[in-house]
Amino acid sequence: MNQPPPHGWHQQPPPPGWPQPQPPHGGQQPPPGWGPPQPGWGPPRPPGKSKAPLVAGIIAGVLVLGGAATALVLHLDANADSGSSKRSDRLPSLCGNISEAALAKARTTNPNGLASRETKLPSGTRTICSWNQTKGVDGSGLRSTDVHVSRGQEEAETEFDRLVAQNMANNQGTPQQKPLDGLGDRATAVLVETDSAFTEISVIVRKGDAIVEVDLSGWDAGFFGNTKPDVAELEAAARGVADEMVAKL
Repeated sequence: MNQPPPHGWHQQPPPPGWPQPQPPHGGQQPPPGWGPPQPGWGPPRPPGKSKAPLVAGIIAGVLVLGGAATALVLHLDANADSGSSKRSDRLPSLCGNISEAALAKARTTNPNGLASRETKLPSGTRTICSWNQTKGVDGSGLRSTDVHVSRGQEEAETEFDRLVAQNMANNQGTPQQKPLDGLGDRATAVLVETDSAFTEISVIVRKGDAIVEVDLSGWDAGFFGNTKPDVAELEAAARGVADEMVAKL
């Protein structure tokens, strides 16, 4: 690099006949061997932008979408209609005391002939009526209705107390008892809620020498799994079935 002349000194013009200095940008060609930078030479290129944030964003998006899809599949599976196709099983004639409307309220419109029967006893008859869910009709979750009717009971009062005590001894949960008014001569409901979503309610009624027990059980479908059903809804449905059976005895 040319340094400025010391203080007091000045550059003198070259003698006549000497080539005159050319300005640095005079347009002359550079000396041989010099010129524009060759490939691979020259100032270093600035580093390219990292694609890591973009890749991370894509992966995060895929995970979010995958999680949402999984949640949707679980939700649709849990809330799919339960039960089986409508059957035409024949039940004992006494089971006809229960209307389709009462069964629909209990969400159990499918007759279960395998679990239903009528048995002759030394002092009367014992009838079992059973229904479960009809696919596409009774919704999701699980519901099952069983009705036991004993007629001709010589010790109906004793049998009523025995059935109540038997339900209260259920060790699958914590049973709770609730007297019911306006149903037969005596009536009570026993609710059993378990540690799981499974819940059962039994309505036990005595009317004269007949004992009726209605057992309604099941669970509801939640977003990711099963949830406990509404107790008031379960009780109303079970009582509705008991009302109809008792009214026609």
